[in-house]
Amino acid sequence: MQIEKVLDNLTRKGFKPFFFKDKESALEFILKLIPQESSVGFGGSMTVKNLGLDVMLYNRGNSVYSHSITDPMQKRENIYKLAGSADWYVSSTNALSEEGDFVNIDGTANRIAALAFGVKNILYVLGTNKITPDLASAIDRARNVAAPPNAVRCNKNTPCATSGQCCYCDSKDCICNATLISHHPTKYQDNVYVVIIDETLGY
Repeated sequence: MQIEKVLDNLTRKGFKPFFFKDKESALEFILKLIPQESSVGFGGSMTVKNLGLDVMLYNRGNSVYSHSITDPMQKRENIYKLAGSADWYVSSTNALSEEGDFVNIDGTANRIAALAFGVKNILYVLGTNKITPDLASAIDRARNVAAPPNAVRCNKNTPCATSGQCCYCDSKDCICNATLISHHPTKYQDNVYVVIIDETLGY
């Protein structure tokens, strides 16, 4: 993988990419990028959770909509709606092709809905482990590398949770109900930032 190629392709497509050698410098950049007065929504990203970004923003005074740090009595559906209408939406991605295409597969589709429409400022945060040579391999990574461990983490009774491979199942527990391929920022998105960290992060 040539990171310069990835950054050039993302820039050409209208994204705003940044590359960092470690998570500490990436977090410093992100905390300066997102204004303290902004509301921030989060998807269920293990990358973002492991970085502790939602907690950092919450502790410094941002309005944060993340089901991992919200009162458990708050309905998850309401958190999803608030996150999808925030000033910023922060997510990782299941895969990013070297060509600059993001692939995300969801069970509930709250994350891909927010990434596609409604939030003006998007921030993708990912490790270099999520970059693949092309779109076909990005889709394969989303289904066969990211989805199985996510199904296990969420205690889903799916074939992939047992086999480790996507079976294109029809299980009621399926977490692959909708797929979003983002080739460019969409019409009403003001800024789509991409922070790539030279580490292995998330699934």
